Amino acid sequence: MRTEIDWPGGRKVAVLVTVALELWAPGHCPAYAPMAAAWPLPGIDDTHSASWVDYGVTTGIWRLLDILGDLPATVGINGLVAERYPDTVMAVHHAGHEIAGHSWTQDVVPALLDVDAERDNIRRCTDVLERVTGVRPTGWMSPRATGSKHTSDLLTEAGYGWTGDHSDHDLPQVLPTAHGPLVSLMHSDHSDVRSAAAGPYAYRDLHRALLDQLLAAPGPGVFHFTVHAHVGGRPLLAGMAGQILDDIRASGDVWVATHAQAADHVLTRLGGTTP
Repeated sequence: MRTEIDWPGGRKVAVLVTVALELWAPGHCPAYAPMAAAWPLPGIDDTHSASWVDYGVTTGIWRLLDILGDLPATVGINGLVAERYPDTVMAVHHAGHEIAGHSWTQDVVPALLDVDAERDNIRRCTDVLERVTGVRPTGWMSPRATGSKHTSDLLTEAGYGWTGDHSDHDLPQVLPTAHGPLVSLMHSDHSDVRSAAAGPYAYRDLHRALLDQLLAAPGPGVFHFTVHAHVGGRPLLAGMAGQILDDIRASGDVWVATHAQAADHVLTRLGGTTP
């Protein structure tokens, strides 16, 4: 018999706040960096784009930690971030946020790896996060949310309990794998990387409209709010993020949870079934 999901306390909407703390490997940078399109010079480092990304670990994450305050978030962190900036990763951990695996760097995309290289990438990222924080991550988000056909099995093999790589359902699903169940938590449709191009105020208003719509619907629902430290950690967008978080705080019908908390709740309610 199908089991319906619900949220603790009878709340209508689960709120999942995701922060991405990312780096690219030397010689790589995101195609969406402001000056990347004006640097078509293969073999020569785009130092401006690399510096633009570094803002997330030097500045943006600290502003976002202040804005989050007592709201719990899940922070997806590349292994290279933990290797280069262990004190920053520890600050995230000490603030009470969940830390999730997020590949070694953003240019290491699981879908482009063979199974052995992907297993090594998961192990390498997991090990450094555990070494720095003393806590082994239980959740994983691939760069671009683009796993391979092997990713789910490799994650449960490594002891993971949830994945953020899927966007095929509104509500969490429990995926069967070769090594046990894996909870799938939908990736955000409206991260700052994509939606902020319409402007900071449109970005804020989009999220306000989405939250209002979910609260007006019969429920249950999930409100995903995703911000990248090197994008949404900058002053104006961070201000918009702060207003969105204030709207969440003001709502009396939401459950704000880390991804791990949501996954544990879903697994308890659904077991091996899907809603």
